[in-house]
Amino acid sequence: MPGERLIRLAPSAAVKERRLREARGDAFDRDPDLRRAVLEAQAVGSLELSALEPSPDEVGRLLRAQAAVDPAAPLTVVALLAWHGALTGGAAGFRRLERARAAGPAPAPPAFVESRLATLEQWLAAESARELAPGPAGALVLARVVEVLPFDDGNGRVARLAASHVMVRAGGRPPVLTGADRARLEEALRAAFALHTEPLARVLDEASERALDVMLAALTR
Repeated sequence: MPGERLIRLAPSAAVKERRLREARGDAFDRDPDLRRAVLEAQAVGSLELSALEPSPDEVGRLLRAQAAVDPAAPLTVVALLAWHGALTGGAAGFRRLERARAAGPAPAPPAFVESRLATLEQWLAAESARELAPGPAGALVLARVVEVLPFDDGNGRVARLAASHVMVRAGGRPPVLTGADRARLEEALRAAFALHTEPLARVLDEASERALDVMLAALTR
């Protein structure tokens, strides 16, 4: 698993890890079949959250987007554009029209989208940000990208890819969010817009543990 940070596991997660190690060894996180199962579950859940049908074509597009950025690379503006381009079939580029939000901070004006994402990139490169645990790191990125709303479409899917990316780089597992998480996720995002990111970090940490459930289910198939 990327990163060297020691992560304290909940008792349930520790039990699941032990079962996976017994079945596939210490390198179960790198088992291609189990990893594929997690990424597919993550793609299906992300589509559900965007109210899109998780058809094979849509799932395949998200899987290609997941592979569009080196997992070891830092999160950058270029990475966000790469994910968006893969999702939209190459139509990369930031939005040029104003957007509104029913509640919470207004999305960034088009002229400031790139600079605000560049500020996020710079902040993530700082030593203090590199010390964040996976959940808080993912919460910060997810909330900020959704707040900026950089694209005409696909913002939620790109934001979730970005959050997963930084969580894995911080030593965590890909968070597997599903459509059933929508209400709690939206509430946590509203709290994060008000600089209270703990609820969102908890949602992401629980979704990250769900990756273990997906791997265990894959073992039975």
